[in-house]
Amino acid sequence: MKKWCLPLWFLLAVHAVFASGDPNPAGARAWGLGNASVTLSDSWSLFNNPAGISGVTQVHLLASYDNRYGLPGMQSMATGVVYPSSYGNVGLSIHRFGDDLYSEHLVGVAYSHKVSRVMLGAKLNYVQVHVDNLGSKGAVALEFGGIAEITSQLFFGAHVYNFNQAKLADYQDERIPTVMKAGISYKAFDKLLLSVETEKDVDFPAVVKAGIEYQIVKNLYLRTGMSSKPFINYFGIGFSPKRLQFDYSVRSHPVLGMSHHLSIGFRFEKKRV
Repeated sequence: MKKWCLPLWFLLAVHAVFASGDPNPAGARAWGLGNASVTLSDSWSLFNNPAGISGVTQVHLLASYDNRYGLPGMQSMATGVVYPSSYGNVGLSIHRFGDDLYSEHLVGVAYSHKVSRVMLGAKLNYVQVHVDNLGSKGAVALEFGGIAEITSQLFFGAHVYNFNQAKLADYQDERIPTVMKAGISYKAFDKLLLSVETEKDVDFPAVVKAGIEYQIVKNLYLRTGMSSKPFINYFGIGFSPKRLQFDYSVRSHPVLGMSHHLSIGFRFEKKRV
């Protein structure tokens, strides 16, 4: 057990540094906003705050890829589906980080329902960590979130990932990170969205994130954002012709350099049933 857990402890710490405490960031729209995504209500909320998938009215298929700092083994891939119904919306997500030497796999099932102006969502994730020549360990991590429409322009969101504090191993009490975040967004007018939130990993200092999204013309969006500790800049663009959604974002770390994120979504004609 000790031979397996010591490298795992080190690798988990390294991953936490590179991921800035965010468990499973996915979707280039959120990345372009500095991952200030806790109040967003779209299909990519499946990965960022499951409460947000309540705002989805069509079946969505999702896929994303990101490469962090151009480093080998620092790639993430994610895919998912969101299905709306009159009984609430459900989603299935698959997320992979790493390579053959070290990798993390997450499979999640989410459910969300909207009551009046409040969206509530929960998600069950099976998390598996694999280290080459040392084997794999897995655990179930639960998450819960909510989004409240305070006014037609102002929204509040909160989310906690791994609130059950799932344990991977007894040695040194190795656990999956528990991360809490809360924030607000303000839709100044139809084409401009402002978002800010605070994120706190129980083992790391709090991080402040903020982002701006502006619709230049119909179906074309520009985004920018930032996050603290360390200060990181984000930029992004989105294009949504017909039933497709293309998003791209880039972030600039002051030491490690650039990371790129691309996501694609497809909306079916099927409406909420």
